[in-house]
Amino acid sequence: TTHSQIDEYSKKRTAEISEAVSSAIEKVVADTATQQQKLLSDAKERANAIEDEYKQRLQERLAQLDADKAILLAELERSLNERQETILGKARQDIDLIQNAANEKKMAVFKEAQVRANQQVDQITEKVAELVAEDAQRRLQSTTQTIITTKSIATGENHQSSANHASNATTTTSKTSESH
Repeated sequence: TTHSQIDEYSKKRTAEISEAVSSAIEKVVADTATQQQKLLSDAKERANAIEDEYKQRLQERLAQLDADKAILLAELERSLNERQETILGKARQDIDLIQNAANEKKMAVFKEAQVRANQQVDQITEKVAELVAEDAQRRLQSTTQTIITTKSIATGENHQSSANHASNATTTTSKTSESH
């Protein structure tokens, strides 16, 4: 029964080989799983290191950008303040020019009014003198001698009120009567 022994031996040997192959495959699978686990662990560790380095560099860059931004904003503020001061200075100058022009116009109007007032005072003084002379002449037609002295002083100085304008009218009448 050699044939059955060979069969038996063959089966036993095939089973041993199959078991050895299965064991070897299991070992390879286990080693592969361990290596893959180590690879994943290393990859995760490296990814974390890269992430930490990136975060650090990002924080440094953000800090630098914030510092640059602060410098630019300070320069902008200074520039805007200078421009605003220039604008306000120009506005002050324009307002001063407008006020000076208005004051000059007011002064011209005042001077013109003062000249007109002086002319009116002179006209009134002359009219009063004429009326006084006419009245005196009517009253004393024949032998009355009338002397009218009119003195008018009018000054056109700036900022003087019309109270400073003096007009003086003096009428001196001397009479001699004649009987008819």
